[in-house]
Order: sequence, then C-alpha cells, then structure tokens
Amino acid sequence: MKIWARLMKNGRNMQDIIYTSDMELDFDTYEIILREITQQLDVSCPITMYHHFVSFNQFNIHKFKAPDFIDKFDFDTLDFERYE
Repeated sequence: MKIWARLMKNGRNMQDIIYTSDMELDFDTYEIILREITQQLDVSCPITMYHHFVSFNQFNIHKFKAPDFIDKFDFDTLDFERYE
C-alpha cells in the first residue's frame, strides 16, 4: 500500500511524501502509519477517530483540518490519499 500525504495551504502543496507499507490496514495500523507520516513531515499528529479510518478505507482519501490537531497547525489540511 502506498499513501501520498500532503500539507496544503491556500490550495498549494507545501510539502508531501509517499509512504509505503506492507502492513494490513486496520484502525491500529492506520494510527501507526499516521504517526510515522506526521513525524516525517515534522507536524503534530492529529486526533484520530474511527470515522477517519472508515472514511479513508471507503474513499481512499481523508483530509485532516486544523481543528483535528491539538497543537498549532500552520496549514489548511493534511491530505492522505491511498494509491497503488
């Protein structure tokens, strides 16, 4: 599985990475992957709820917005998109 993670601000891609994993996707591994990606992007990890995982699993994309973060988040969204 590959995940393209992007930090977006004013409609522009400010930073992105492609994360590759062989782990079976469930809620626990989703949280692990999210933590690893946010560490690589040097941003805090958003609060993750089960509906975030369901949305990502169903639509292959999820956008985290500033209210999803406890710490200050200087971007509009953190986009996660699965592609193969």
